[in-house]
Order: sequence, then C-alpha cells, then structure tokens
Amino acid sequence: MKLNKHDVLSALLQHNYFPMQKKDRDEIPPVFTSTSFTPKVAKLLIDTALKRKSEGYDSVCVKLTRFNGVSRDCSIPHPLAYAQLAFCISHNWVKMDYITRCSNSQVKIKKYKDGRLVVMDYDSSSFQRDSKNIKSILGKRFMVRTDIANFYPSIYSHALPWALVGFSFAKNHKPPKYKLEWYNQIDEKVRFLKRNETQGIAIGPATSNILSELILTRIDEKLSKSGFIFCRYVDDYTAYCNTEEEGREFIRELSEELSIYKLNLNINKTKFFTLPQPGLDHWIILLRQGLPHKNKLSIFEAETYLDLAIELSYDYPDGSVLKYALKSLVGQNMYVNTRYFLIGKTLNLAFHQPILLPILSKLFENIPSLHVKRFAVELNKIAHINAINRHSDGMAWALYYLNKYKIGIKPDVAKAIIKSHDCIALIMLYLSKNPTFQKSVMDFAKGLKSSELYDLDQHWLLLFQLFIDKKIANPYSDNVFEILKEKNVNFIEEG
Repeated sequence: MKLNKHDVLSALLQHNYFPMQKKDRDEIPPVFTSTSFTPKVAKLLIDTALKRKSEGYDSVCVKLTRFNGVSRDCSIPHPLAYAQLAFCISHNWVKMDYITRCSNSQVKIKKYKDGRLVVMDYDSSSFQRDSKNIKSILGKRFMVRTDIANFYPSIYSHALPWALVGFSFAKNHKPPKYKLEWYNQIDEKVRFLKRNETQGIAIGPATSNILSELILTRIDEKLSKSGFIFCRYVDDYTAYCNTEEEGREFIRELSEELSIYKLNLNINKTKFFTLPQPGLDHWIILLRQGLPHKNKLSIFEAETYLDLAIELSYDYPDGSVLKYALKSLVGQNMYVNTRYFLIGKTLNLAFHQPILLPILSKLFENIPSLHVKRFAVELNKIAHINAINRHSDGMAWALYYLNKYKIGIKPDVAKAIIKSHDCIALIMLYLSKNPTFQKSVMDFAKGLKSSELYDLDQHWLLLFQLFIDKKIANPYSDNVFEILKEKNVNFIEEG
C-alpha cells in the first residue's frame, strides 16, 4: 500500500523518533518511547512554541557500540526542531516519495506493522542480503563492493535541494530570495537539527534514512541508466559485472556521481571478487553447521558452540558473530543449568561487546526474578566499564536490568555514570529511585547553565523528565516543555 503523508508524519514522530531501527528495537532499553508525541501535539508545538532565530538546536547524543567496540554517534533531536522537520517532510511527501520506488535500495521505506517507516537489518550477512538478486546476476563473472566514506557526517545539507529539484534549478533558486520554497525549507529544517550546520545530518531518527535516500536514489537512477546491475544497502554498493574493467567503470561513474553531491568513495573498502561467491558469509555457514540439534541443550554443547563462535569472531571482527551464536542458542529448549551457564557466558562476553546485552532479556525472563540478583556484581561491572568507555547502550542496558530486578547500583558505578554526562545513562540512574542517586542527577541537571542552550539541548530528554516530575523548573526560556507536559507527553514508559 502506498505511503501517504499522514503515515509518514505519524511514523516519524511516534515510532521512528528514537534510534531504534533494528527489528527488535533493542539499541536502547524499551523504557524510551515517543508514542505520545502525536502529530496533533507536534503541530501545537510548531504553532505556539517560542522558536530560536538562527542558531538552531543540538541533540541528545546516544553512543551505540558496534561489534568491534567502536561507538557510533546517534541522535535524539530536540522535539521542536524535529517536529518542524517531520512536518516539512510530510507536507512535501508526494514530491519525495520517489525514494520508495528505488529497486536498487535494499532499505525499504514503507509502513511496517509496528508503525515504523524504517526497519534495518544491520546484523544480517552482506552476501545474504544480495541473495534476492540471483536472477539479475546470472552470467556475470565479477562482483565489486564499495561504500561511501564517512557517509552520514559527510552529507551536505545544501545538496538536498540539488537532489530534489536538480542542481541547476536549485543553484538558481537559493535563499534568501527563495528561502520559503519547499526544497530550501527541507535544507533549513535539516540544519536546525544540528546547530544550523550544513555538514552532516542527525543519525538515528528515520528522517536520516529519508534524507540520505533522497540523494542516493538520484545516484542510483544515473547508474541504472548506464546499464549497471547493482544493489545498495544504505551506503554499501555491490555491482555485478561481465569483466573486471566493467567493475572499474562502475567505480569511476559512482565516484563521479557522488562527487556532485560532495561525497566520496571509501577506497580502502573497494574490493573485486570473481563469481560465483557463497550466498552466506563463511562464519554463518560454520555456525550453522556447528549448531547443536538435540532435544535439550546441555552446558557442554552450548560451551563448545560458543567457543567456535569466539574463535570465528577474531577472524571476522566486523561480523555479528557472537550475537548470531547467542541468539541461535537462546531460542532452544535447554536444561535449567544450561540457562544459568548462558547467562554467565553472555555477561562475560557483553563486558567486551555491549551490543550483546539485549540478549539477556529473554534469558532473565526464564529464571525466577530473585535469581537475577546473583548477577549483581557482573551487571555493576558492565555499567562501570561502559561509563568509563562512554558507551551509552552499555550503561543503559546494564542499569535497565539493575532497575528492573531491583538490584542495588554501587556508589562507584553511580559516580562514574554522573561523570560520563551521558543523557540516556543519567535517565536510567534517575529511574533507579535511589534518593541519593536521584539527588546527584538533579544536581547535575541544575548545574547546566540556562545560557548555554546547546548544553541544555544535549540533555533535553533528562531535563524534560525531571521537569514533568516536578524536580526542576523549566531550564529554557521558551515554552516547549510546558506545552508537552500540558498534552501529557512522556518519553519514558517504565512499565
């Protein structure tokens, strides 16, 4: 069914606002939600809230950890700035929906059952994602893979009008004379999410996917007209060619098209392969072969399988090897002692890879709540090390379990969380209901200077929660918080 502007607006505000794009929505704990941020409330915000003139807004930074331990900065934009962009996209959706018809892109922008526009399958094998293209690659002898260097931070906001209405037309219809034209309004609203900067877009909300597709779909159209057979997953390109020279021509033309929009290829990740290639990455094949298939999983079988996965994770550091292996085991029927073994093993591995922490949810659900307290030391250690390393997801998930199962947070852990200044982690510490820790969080919030608007924006989600709980006064001189509170908006749902 074709997306309409109302579907787009509702999805952007209520379902794809926070950086929760994976199938399981497990980038951050499930206490965070924007379902009460309805189009009606957002419209009221736009119509009645006091707005900044030119400096724009900053965002809450959420540092999500990759498999190799490197963090990826995602954003939760200020609600007023985000509402303005969401409405601008929705209002002009009919001029932008060409991105939903791009056959080359494997990221499908559509209405999903849970209301989202974008669901990303980051964890699947790159070769597996290409398997749907088998018919189109029949007879091809070579494959070339490449991606765009530093993609989202390199997107130039002024390039969006170039993609929307054409380079020459956009150049001849620039602000200030044509400031109110819809394509220039998209540019302006994008900049207002990031301090009015022209370089880079806020990653996390579905707006980032829509905006990037606006540019890359235009590039895909040019490459397709040249006769290339290729597919694209976000900014990862795979082309199928008859000769190696054709592959090199694809790289040359792609590079030229990207340069028009001030983007560059990542030469270090440009590789050529002879066909055929396996439909799955090698580590997936090995893990599937090694997966135990007995009626009940034993400790020995689980340990042997995870040892294989650990070995493979060193050979394939960019793959989701350990996550794949643990998820394969968690869904199996197992002995009680095997479940406790898996919990201990997952905690041990999560100390090194915080991305594994969400897997504990299902494991903890299948043991008595009181028994989760046995793992208090491990969860506190994980929270502490992630506070030191400034990993938002590692801190948030560890604190989520400590809060959910009423396990005490150690004072040194709380101190490290406060020191991290991480907005998401500070909220989770506040939700512990520990009076001492709550006071520390409130003292931190009160220490933010109201004159430093960007500092406030980087913690707006925490400040708003404290405001609606009547712990602090509105730190802003505008009325955004008052409007949201009056309309019963709450971005935290403890359940």
